[in-house]
Amino acid sequence: MVSCTTIRKAPKARPFVVKNTIEVKGDKFTQLEKSTITARLKSQLDDSVQVTEKQSFFVFKTISRPPGYNELYAATSASNMEASLFHLGFYNSRVEFDADTNKRNRVKIRYDVYPGNPTRIDTLRFRLSNPALQALADSSKSKSYLQNKTMISKVAVETELNRLVDTFRNHGYYKITSAELKLLGDTTIAALTTITDDPFEQLELLAQAQTQRESPTIRLAMVLKVPDDTTKLLPYTINRVTILPDYTPGDEFNDPKMQERIYNDVVIRFRQHLFSNAFLVRNLHLKSGNLYRQLDYFRTINNYTKAGVWETVNIRIVELPDQPQKIDIIVELMPAKKFGFEASIEASYSANYNASSSLAGNLFGLSGNLSLTNRNVRKEAIKMTTLLRAGIELNNNNRQKDTRLVNSHEFSISNNISFPRLISPFKKWNKKNFENAESFVNTYIALNERLDLFSAQTFNLNSGWTIQTKDNYRFTFKPINVEFSYLFNQTDSFTRILDSIPFLRYSYTTALIAGMSFGVTHTYNNPKKKLGSTKERYIRFNIEESGLTWGIAPIVNKYKRKYIKTDFEYKYTVSTKNRALVTRLFTGIGIAFGKDTTLPFFKQYFSGGSNGMRGWPIRGIGRGSERLAPYDQNIFNDRTADLQIEANVEYRYVIAHIIPNTLTLRGAVFTDIGNIWNLRNTQPDGSLDSSQFKFKNLYKELGVAVGTGFRLDFNYFVLRFDLGFRVKRPEISHINDGWKLPSIGFDDALQKIFGRKEESRRWRYENFNFTIGISYPF
Repeated sequence: MVSCTTIRKAPKARPFVVKNTIEVKGDKFTQLEKSTITARLKSQLDDSVQVTEKQSFFVFKTISRPPGYNELYAATSASNMEASLFHLGFYNSRVEFDADTNKRNRVKIRYDVYPGNPTRIDTLRFRLSNPALQALADSSKSKSYLQNKTMISKVAVETELNRLVDTFRNHGYYKITSAELKLLGDTTIAALTTITDDPFEQLELLAQAQTQRESPTIRLAMVLKVPDDTTKLLPYTINRVTILPDYTPGDEFNDPKMQERIYNDVVIRFRQHLFSNAFLVRNLHLKSGNLYRQLDYFRTINNYTKAGVWETVNIRIVELPDQPQKIDIIVELMPAKKFGFEASIEASYSANYNASSSLAGNLFGLSGNLSLTNRNVRKEAIKMTTLLRAGIELNNNNRQKDTRLVNSHEFSISNNISFPRLISPFKKWNKKNFENAESFVNTYIALNERLDLFSAQTFNLNSGWTIQTKDNYRFTFKPINVEFSYLFNQTDSFTRILDSIPFLRYSYTTALIAGMSFGVTHTYNNPKKKLGSTKERYIRFNIEESGLTWGIAPIVNKYKRKYIKTDFEYKYTVSTKNRALVTRLFTGIGIAFGKDTTLPFFKQYFSGGSNGMRGWPIRGIGRGSERLAPYDQNIFNDRTADLQIEANVEYRYVIAHIIPNTLTLRGAVFTDIGNIWNLRNTQPDGSLDSSQFKFKNLYKELGVAVGTGFRLDFNYFVLRFDLGFRVKRPEISHINDGWKLPSIGFDDALQKIFGRKEESRRWRYENFNFTIGISYPF
């Protein structure tokens, strides 16, 4: 099956190409170097021999409309490869090809690549005939992309030219360009500084290179070409800086209707006073009297852009004819709308959740969200968002007279305030190191009612800083983190449940959290697209505590909880245009201290549902090998714990583009592995606790689900349907380590998955879960 390839719409009665193979010869290359060269050379294949191959479900390959074979196009491809190798510094390369045709007119072309010895740099000298530019070039030589003994290549030359231009522009030479620089080599090969896509010109350049077979090294010299406009070689100083904070296209700079203010030597001209002067100047790096620096130019644009209160940001540079080597800076800022309003509806569905219970059955959740955002509080781009949320969870289990339709409902309001700078009592902090930083204050109040069980009021307050680095690290520190959850209206039935299950009795109590937290995330996108694929890595680490720092103060000791909780998540994605393979690993652990046996229930881990172990309903798997609540008994079945381990693998693919650029039907197959456990024995008498984590039982107690799903991708959001089947069940780990395939076949699949009979409901409760979700699970 792996080698099975289907050919569609092939040319009739003539050979056609089904495969191109490139082999890099020579033992002086590592496997990585060979694969890199091969990937580059594949892009040099002529369009007339390119083979488009699609792969479905890992193994099925389809070639549609394979190109007819023509030796001329194969020869052109070989010539293109030699030219590409020339740009990499292989001046004596050779590419040969051979076409193998079988009885079915299928042609496989093999390209044998002999790169030869690469030309390496012997020395690099700067000969700029301008003392100031010469000094700048010499001082930055250690950062050059043309270092001794490295391979000479077209990319390295272009990158070095751009580096020098940036260096000069950061020292006042804002008009200089790469056209004023030229790189010479002792081989006198013009191609080092000539870019062309003309294959005939490339052949001429290759012929020129043949005379250098005995010289695998090259001496380079960077020289300065004197331009017609000699002002390009002069440094410029900033004369005056003007900010137009409410600019509209067509505005005249000297419009008398504008008001003018001068703040810290910066001129601010405006019609409406929408922004404070201090805020405008604080984000400005171009200062009057300083040499022009390109770095300050881009930092200023970045600061105003990330503030989020302007639609467009533009900086004009104006030369002053009566003041040589002087420029004026004009910052044009077009305001965005101050307020933003959003409304959304979310829906979720989880099947077979203790289907006979009056407390919960097949659950359908519906919630609405209303948010109002003020992007410019106090005229300083302080962003404040207020969110109202109301939701209801319905139980469609209507087979019993005492079954309640509404299972739970909630109402919450949150307010998040974000300051676009670091607000700290520590004045010695270097602001240059925290340019991409923000301060925040978040509050949250909620009321949640689990009918026939309990009610809970929640209040959260946290404040801290978020710092984003240039290499995609994001640090979040919350020195103030307070959460209070108050349980009340506990029913007699819920009290009896707590009395019968010690772990729940420890967890479901009124609790106060007072402490700190720290988190870091890192996202890495591979900038090199190899063989048409991209790679992305995402890492998240978080640690929080309560009662161990400032939370030890004697406040509300009756409810204060002490613990340390930390979790780690790693995601790795390999994707192409129509496919993606996503892997994820998550592990979290919380350790309670003092009189506390477990984490508070709202801090415990849980799994199942649309974003976790999709073969189980939300909070439906675990703890350890603990048995599921019997199908026909009315038992509270929420599963939460202090330890979680989970791994997921999902393969995503495109099924059809229903509406081009608007709606795409996607499919997925997935495997979820994991469970949750208690850290301590929660049995009052110390007897065997099936929910306690023990390393020797880890394999047996891991749950495994496999399934498939469909996604409706509307570009702006994804509506997801997942069907998960349990193939390894922790509650029966004593039998065959829990492995048990669901008893389902083609003859009864629809009845068991969607049927309403008692046996179908029981089967779903023990083997299957169907979920609806918004966006991807991870």
